[in-house]
Amino acid sequence: MNLIRSLMVWLLLAAVALPQASAQQGRIVAALNRLTWGIEPGQVQAVERIGLQRWIEQQLHPQSIPENPQLTALLRPLATLRETPSQIIAAYPPPQALQQMAQGRRPLPRDPLLHQIVQREIGQFQHPTAAHKPALAATAPRTAAAAFMALPARVRQQQALALAPAEANRMAPWLPLAEARQLIYDQRPQQVPAFDLTSAKVLRAVYSNRQLQDVLTDFWFNHFNVYIRKGNDSELIASYLRAAIRPHVLGKFRDLLVATAETPAMMFYLDNWQSVDPGVNKRGINENYGRELMELQTLGVNGGYTQQDVIAVAHCFTGWTIRQPGRLAEFYYNDRLHDHAPKVVLGVTIPAGGGMSDGLQVLAMLARSPATARHVSFELAQRFVADNPPPELVARMTTTWLQSDGDLRKVMETLLNSPEFWQAAAGRGKMKSPLQVVVSSVRALGAEVTNPLALSRAIANMGEPLYAKEPPTGYSNDGAQWLSTSGLVARMQFATRLAANQIPGVQVDLNTLGSDAEFAQSILQQTPNPAVASGLRDAKNRRQLAALLLGSPEFQKR
Repeated sequence: MNLIRSLMVWLLLAAVALPQASAQQGRIVAALNRLTWGIEPGQVQAVERIGLQRWIEQQLHPQSIPENPQLTALLRPLATLRETPSQIIAAYPPPQALQQMAQGRRPLPRDPLLHQIVQREIGQFQHPTAAHKPALAATAPRTAAAAFMALPARVRQQQALALAPAEANRMAPWLPLAEARQLIYDQRPQQVPAFDLTSAKVLRAVYSNRQLQDVLTDFWFNHFNVYIRKGNDSELIASYLRAAIRPHVLGKFRDLLVATAETPAMMFYLDNWQSVDPGVNKRGINENYGRELMELQTLGVNGGYTQQDVIAVAHCFTGWTIRQPGRLAEFYYNDRLHDHAPKVVLGVTIPAGGGMSDGLQVLAMLARSPATARHVSFELAQRFVADNPPPELVARMTTTWLQSDGDLRKVMETLLNSPEFWQAAAGRGKMKSPLQVVVSSVRALGAEVTNPLALSRAIANMGEPLYAKEPPTGYSNDGAQWLSTSGLVARMQFATRLAANQIPGVQVDLNTLGSDAEFAQSILQQTPNPAVASGLRDAKNRRQLAALLLGSPEFQKR
């Protein structure tokens, strides 16, 4: 009841205009709110010392920024981030591999522990009614985790192998990151790649010094969305992010487009790996990749293409496939499966005999199209400026795109040098996504994250499960989509639990952040007006104050 009352108070306060900070600090706050995952205590002053323009230049050239050693250390246990798909498949056998092992069509692992786990999983596969032996089930997960960690390593592993899945699932967030990962491995090795990916996404957002690169990596992954729960894609996304997305977010769009097209993750997600010349195999073409390539990734839904163009593009990409999807999972071009006939795409004739270059020619054509420049510029402006971005700004970004051959750093510079960006950022008119509100809350309190599993679950509970948007649209850049009663309640509940140190794997010390006034200023980054201050006076202690600040309309927007 108190929670609902607080929520209603803040909804009323949302209509009250708040005073602005000084001009220079206001611009820094605006930049940090839009170009990072949230403002840390003292970060405004740190940017003020080096100068806002220099800070922006550094963020636009992330290779010039030393990475946070704390992040490097936290990512170290997450081995699949650095492994190839074939290594991941071998070390964390997916269900298809288990089925092949059960049928004798694939050898069992040589590693003794993995061998034991796989045999257990095969037994459950063959006898699904067999139950795990429950252990530690009668205790609270925090207590169970402490008891588990107190066991000798050898006994702990035996316990992990015998633990009921539901019990392991409850206990994992309370364990240190490496131990939680090992517990998941002992239970279901095939879930480790997803655990590594979601953990790394939260940890990078919280701790990376290269904040703009990370925000853009999220934007471009969303633009070239891949669904983690489709078949083998959980084993393919790490290399997709590492090789296709992150290196190109401030490079040429054409390079980014080609890199995504030449990955098994995209080929598998949009089914192109099965698209073949109908004259060679009756399976024929699959139009999914060709359609989404033009509708979502380049030209846009009104970009001037037709169904005949979709079909022609699908023919151009026949033979772009995956070598041994369940084992090597490498992209390769199979000339035997390619349609070598001439095609016409967007009125341009692609002559016969081009082979793989047919697809590359299509990608080059789409990358330099004015429709692509306009469509992607709109999406960038919608992410960084406003749900309905000013057409004049989109037009200037489109011009920069066309004059620079799709140089994404120059397009971002046009956005960041525009008065529209600074006006919109100062107004804080965009609702934060669940990922943004969770990470910005953690950063605002200077919290220490030792295991991000509970945070990634909270993000999912608010409606944004990481890497799990099934449609190729990805999550919308329109902040208004996150406005819902259930979503707001989930945000308030998270703020309350975070402030009360009830999020496992996250430690908050609210007593290191100055007086109540300094504390409120540090979180809201502006002096509360009288109406807001009146609401804050209802707080009985620092914990309630923190929850009210994090749940306030001012903090929920950026």
